[in-house]
Amino acid sequence: MSPDAADGIVVDRSANTLRISRTYAAGVERVWWAWTDAEAITRWWGPQGWTATVHEMDVRPGGRWRFEIAPMDGSAAPVRTIATYTTVVDRRELAYDDVFADAAWQPDGTDAFPTSVTFTTAGDGCLVSVAASFPDSKALQRAVDLQMADGYAEALDRLGGLLDGPSNHEGETIMSELSTVTSADGTTIAYEKSGSGPAIIVVSNVAEDHTGVAGVAAALSKDFTVISFDRRGRGASGDPQPYDPAREIDDIAALIEVAGGSAALTSGSGGCGLTLDAASALGEKVTGLYLYEPAFIVDDSRPPAPAGYVEHQRALVAAGKRSEAVEYFMTEMIGVPAEYIPAMKQDPSWDAMAAYAHTYAYDGQIMRGLQDGKPLPADRWSIKAPIAVAVGGDSEDFMRAGAEALAAILPNVTVLTLDGQDHSAFWMAPEPVAEQARGFLLG
Repeated sequence: MSPDAADGIVVDRSANTLRISRTYAAGVERVWWAWTDAEAITRWWGPQGWTATVHEMDVRPGGRWRFEIAPMDGSAAPVRTIATYTTVVDRRELAYDDVFADAAWQPDGTDAFPTSVTFTTAGDGCLVSVAASFPDSKALQRAVDLQMADGYAEALDRLGGLLDGPSNHEGETIMSELSTVTSADGTTIAYEKSGSGPAIIVVSNVAEDHTGVAGVAAALSKDFTVISFDRRGRGASGDPQPYDPAREIDDIAALIEVAGGSAALTSGSGGCGLTLDAASALGEKVTGLYLYEPAFIVDDSRPPAPAGYVEHQRALVAAGKRSEAVEYFMTEMIGVPAEYIPAMKQDPSWDAMAAYAHTYAYDGQIMRGLQDGKPLPADRWSIKAPIAVAVGGDSEDFMRAGAEALAAILPNVTVLTLDGQDHSAFWMAPEPVAEQARGFLLG
């Protein structure tokens, strides 16, 4: 039977292969980057209306690319795939064997299908040719019925949108200027370094990557060498499973080595739990802390975290209900009135949070025991470094209660007030936050 061709898609039944091709105005280097950079590929991989999460990307023969795609509206379960690279020829060819995986990242028992991607110069642009092979005609027909080729075609269309965006050099977008460090367990952690002076590491909050703290990082860079980074499961950093909060401390330790062996730490809200855990574990490597409104719940001034919060978030994400996971966080953890949610869903930030919805369970694990409406555990942290805990002058009472509770169990804690600010200041008012942090840490 002759191949069926339409819209750049060829169903080659004689070879049990799907072939899809696209030509882009961007050059080979830039297109290669979009296929091999973990942060870049999350911006276009998958059909329209789907979001991609990269849990691992090691582009070398024998390395793995582990990812999942899920519809943003939660209308279908996530699809998990493990690709093992068999061929990597720089800027010319990628080949990998794909297998579908279950929720525990074990192969689901279906056959692997080899895929090759070639990159060919086409004038000033680049021709990308994808060929996915199947073991028999039945497997090929299943792929056709599942509209796999159409999904590939939509993804390649989305790639065109990324490639048309602003670029810098060496095929990278302006947003991709990140360095990487390898953590103790072999996971790649992406980071950005700016400024000069004493080192400070900015720890981001739940459901955001390093770009979420770009404002405070820029403000601090006037007086510090600032390292902001993509925490595990975010941006261009890896996300091996099962998740273990202790590995995030290892990540910060690796970044401290990048900084020269010692650094101050700063974070806001839910990121403060990890920051305190890291300072306690890393001892003299941490020179000081500036924490803005740790999200502790230590009394009955507001409701505690819901019972079973972590398990419920895991279940929602496993079912592909990422938007529902964001809604659950907003209504049940933050206390946003349900009537505000439809309007919030119209903002582009909602989709960004949905892409990182798996991190709600991650940070929920870290914050266990800190949001139960009970006193903070007296034996969790041992920190000798000076600590500033700042509270906005316009913030809710429970924020000050949490700050004072921390001061009651640790030495060298100073509770500060940032007049005229509320809980959003770490993100929305970075200059006064940085000024206060600067005054405390540099004296």
